[in-house]
Amino acid sequence: MDFSADSRYIQVSTGAYKRQVHEVPLGKQITDPALIEKITWATWTSILGDEVIGIWPRNADKADVNCASVTHAGLNIVTGDDFGLVKLFDFPCTEKFV
Repeated sequence: MDFSADSRYIQVSTGAYKRQVHEVPLGKQITDPALIEKITWATWTSILGDEVIGIWPRNADKADVNCASVTHAGLNIVTGDDFGLVKLFDFPCTEKFV
């Protein structure tokens, strides 16, 4: 779960591997990709989203990548996976199968 830098939005990853963005405090779900793209996140722990599509290896199962966290500077993201690996990527990581 991550808050936007202005605390107006929150993003969550569901058990069904869907990324959801909601307004705070109303809870209304935001579905407009153009609006979501403009949000600056204070933190990033999601394994889902266009910003992190490159953390997924080719032919990965949805459960293979377990966790992620962006550095305080916002330049890198580190992930942990089912294979016992910790990986470091540039952030955002938008290129598939790096």
